[in-house]
Amino acid sequence: MFRFFINQDDRRIITISGLTLVTLILLTGFSVYRIMQPQTEVMTTSGLQVGLENMVKLIENQITHSISHTKTASTRIFLIQSLEKANSDALKDEGVVNLIKSSEKMLKNNFSGISIYGPEGNLILRSGLHANYSDRMIELDTGPDIHSDLLWDDGQFVVRNSMPILNDESKFIGRIMTEEPLPALTKIFTEITLIGMTGDFLLCAPVKGSNLEMDCFLRGFDSNRFRRMQRIMDNKPLPIHYALAGQAGIKFTKDYRQIDVVAAHSSVAYGLGAVLKINEHELYSYLSNQIKTILLYLGLFVAFGIVILHWLTLPLIQKSIKSRDALIKTHRKLIQARNHTEKISSELTAYINAIGKIALISFIDRQGKIMQVNDKLCEISGYSQEELIEQDHRLLSSQIHPESFFVDMWATITKGEVWHQEVCNRNKAGTLYWVDSAIISIVSSPEKTDCYLSISVDITAHKQKDRGLSERLKESNCLQIIRSYMGQDLSTKKICQNILESLVLALYFPEMAVAMIELGNKRITTAEYHEDLRNEISAKIMSNGEVCGLLKVSYLQDLPFTFPYEQNLIDTIAHDLGRWYERKEAERRIIQMATHDALTGLPNRHLLQDRIEQALVHDTRHQRQMAVLFIDLDHFKTINDSLGHDIGDLLLKAVAKRLSACVRSEDTVARQGGDEFIVVLNSIAESLDAAKVAQKILDAMIQPYHIHENELHICGSIGIAVFPDDGTNAETLLKNSDVAMYYAKENGRNNYQFFTDELNKSAHERHTLGLDLRHALERGELVLYYQPVMDMPDHQLYSVEALLRWRHPEHKLISPDKFISLAEETGLIIPIGEWVLKTVCIQIKTWRNQGYTVPRVAINLSGRQFRDKDLTKNIARILNETGVEAKYITLEITESMLIDNIEKVVETLKCLSEMGIHISIDDFGTGYSSLSYLKRFPIHTLKIDRTFVRDIVTDKSDHTIVAAIIAMAHSLEMDVIAEGIETEEQLNLLIAQKCNHYQGYYFSRPVPVSEIESMLKKFIPEISKVHALRIAK
Repeated sequence: MFRFFINQDDRRIITISGLTLVTLILLTGFSVYRIMQPQTEVMTTSGLQVGLENMVKLIENQITHSISHTKTASTRIFLIQSLEKANSDALKDEGVVNLIKSSEKMLKNNFSGISIYGPEGNLILRSGLHANYSDRMIELDTGPDIHSDLLWDDGQFVVRNSMPILNDESKFIGRIMTEEPLPALTKIFTEITLIGMTGDFLLCAPVKGSNLEMDCFLRGFDSNRFRRMQRIMDNKPLPIHYALAGQAGIKFTKDYRQIDVVAAHSSVAYGLGAVLKINEHELYSYLSNQIKTILLYLGLFVAFGIVILHWLTLPLIQKSIKSRDALIKTHRKLIQARNHTEKISSELTAYINAIGKIALISFIDRQGKIMQVNDKLCEISGYSQEELIEQDHRLLSSQIHPESFFVDMWATITKGEVWHQEVCNRNKAGTLYWVDSAIISIVSSPEKTDCYLSISVDITAHKQKDRGLSERLKESNCLQIIRSYMGQDLSTKKICQNILESLVLALYFPEMAVAMIELGNKRITTAEYHEDLRNEISAKIMSNGEVCGLLKVSYLQDLPFTFPYEQNLIDTIAHDLGRWYERKEAERRIIQMATHDALTGLPNRHLLQDRIEQALVHDTRHQRQMAVLFIDLDHFKTINDSLGHDIGDLLLKAVAKRLSACVRSEDTVARQGGDEFIVVLNSIAESLDAAKVAQKILDAMIQPYHIHENELHICGSIGIAVFPDDGTNAETLLKNSDVAMYYAKENGRNNYQFFTDELNKSAHERHTLGLDLRHALERGELVLYYQPVMDMPDHQLYSVEALLRWRHPEHKLISPDKFISLAEETGLIIPIGEWVLKTVCIQIKTWRNQGYTVPRVAINLSGRQFRDKDLTKNIARILNETGVEAKYITLEITESMLIDNIEKVVETLKCLSEMGIHISIDDFGTGYSSLSYLKRFPIHTLKIDRTFVRDIVTDKSDHTIVAAIIAMAHSLEMDVIAEGIETEEQLNLLIAQKCNHYQGYYFSRPVPVSEIESMLKKFIPEISKVHALRIAK
């Protein structure tokens, strides 16, 4: 009977489950179809929208970049200047040639064709390839100043932009028209695969004056073509109509072929609209093709599900009968376990009550809030149960333990382990108390903690007894360590740092302690010390019966000091520190008296010997020179004897102060004795530096001294000895400088003399050369040499550089590096510079009168000339007086002249450039040019320094630097001249890097004017391009 019951039940369950399974599978299949249909539409429309958005962004970016390129071209300084020249009668040919150069550079970058028109609309220049003016063209809406067309020409899209050109005064001087291919747009219409087999793309613009017509570029049918069509058909707007109206979205409608389509439409900048579409039939064809497959799989799922259902449910029914008996047995065991648990709970309650008489017990939840406390904890803490329960456990914290202490506690108990430590807490009255605490986890299951149980024992009395012993031991150890520091030879700052470190560690709460020592004029603190700490104790530091400092200790938190231990400790340390400071000050005064002059405070002869020896070691190691200046006051004895020693002493102190003001901080000024002083100059570059300092001292000493209402005048004689030429030790240098000092006295006093005849002769020769230079202009001793600058590969003369020489009657021909610095120092560089410019202008005029075609002549400007406030005025005056045009002059300046007073430099260079003078940067690469400044200056040419050209063949770094300079200059539309070329290999490398012009001994050394004229005869300007342009006009 029982077996029969099971079989009947089995059949019923299997039948119901099978019907349910079939129903669910059929409903699932229908639902899948219903879901797939809208999802297919969403996926397709999303793909259309994303694809269209990407195409629109691509088209807008290409057109925007093309307009931006045209705007950039129209504002090029070189182009504007060249067009102004082309519009003028005088400079027309030069302007056209420059326009050709500029257009060739621009054609290499972006454009396929460039046309430049004059202010009257006349065509000046037409370069590159130009599209045919066909009817396949759409006008773009780009604003009033720019006219842009999009056209299809010879298998590609082209943007034609036309824009006015304005000069610096915003005056219309012409118009530029550029043509630039749009390769990405061309690919959209020729190469890129669209969505589906019926995908199509349209780009249209409205016909001006009509709201119903539009011009379109079509991709899809009969290859690419251009068509004018209606925006509304059969009273229904086409998708492109919405795009041209500025709308974006998806439309299920008919297109211009009257075919049902799904179309994504979007507006495009510059008055355009775009549509990406697919036939609606193709959209749903995929879903229709999948219906048979879905039905087949649903049938297989139904059959397979019934088999599996029968196989799975039969054993489950049999197991359910067996589990009923097991459930009854389990219920009985649970009743027994409950009774046993109640017994254990009562025993545990009695055990906890017994422990609670001597221990502090609390329960804390997982968030740290107090759940339950016993009476003993309330008694020790001073809080009632109502005040503790539901409060955070940190209410009892003394805040003396570091954060890591509690981090370790929580890490231990959350792992289910027992945590056991001594803890300092604070009761309600603020008094600290210590407990020996253990915390364990209370768990309800192996993976769940309900709360934590804390059991503690009060150990405050025991800790206080131990603390007394510990304090005395720490005090003894601290004082022993500090006194050992005081026995060492340490600085005041170092000894105070060591004392603070040891003192903080000896305090009761070292983690929270900070300290400070004020001693003399120094103030030393620990890391976190600040003034507004309220909880502090302090002690004064006494030296020789006076307060000389203060020792202060504070806690960062409101923690109690342990009196009298901590106060006694800092009192003892302050006393010992005062005694140490008193001893140090006495030692310092003794050393000061032994090493310094008592009257002036300068180093005495003993310290002087040591300073000289130290300087000798340093300058020997670094291969530098050092000078000793022996100074003796002239006629000091007369003042001392006539006015008294008090006045004499005050005069010596005043002289010492002036001497110290004349030298650097690393130099030494010492008093040798009486009225003799020694100056030691460390690390000088040459003996001339010592002469400059000696003259500075003489100029300072000769100024009047006002002492006790007396105006005193005194000068000195100075002897100079230079290491290593005049001696290699202190004794020799002092002796030789003394000998030189007496030689100065013999030569009339109030002067300086070098020890050796050679150095004295060198200084004398430089002085004599400076005097001769003052008369060189008057005597006609200055002469100009010229060095050619060549063009390659035809070896044509491009320009010449004027180089100054001095035909000295005794020293023959002197190069500029020997006398230009003298001219700078004396100020003679201004009249010499004017002479050079005037001589060059006269020579240019002579060459023109003789029928030569004159190239530009480059003239070097010095720093002092460039800073002269009358520079531009003087240049204009000389050009006017000689009748020479500014276009024949190039002024060469160095990079260092550009870095001071940028605004003034820009103003000067702009003024010179507006005059027509070319500006060239000489020795480029050796100075401090900033590219951000360089592009602000009207620079025409960069000259690569000869130091880079010299090793360009063998040094890879120099080769790289030269290539970088040439590329940078060309990007800034500057020419490049390489100077210092001496070999054919150097020349070939520079030609390979597309350097513009070349200069050096390989072509010619600097030669007199008579020899350069033979090269001028060979110079024939290239006029073929200008002639061709005239014919084109």
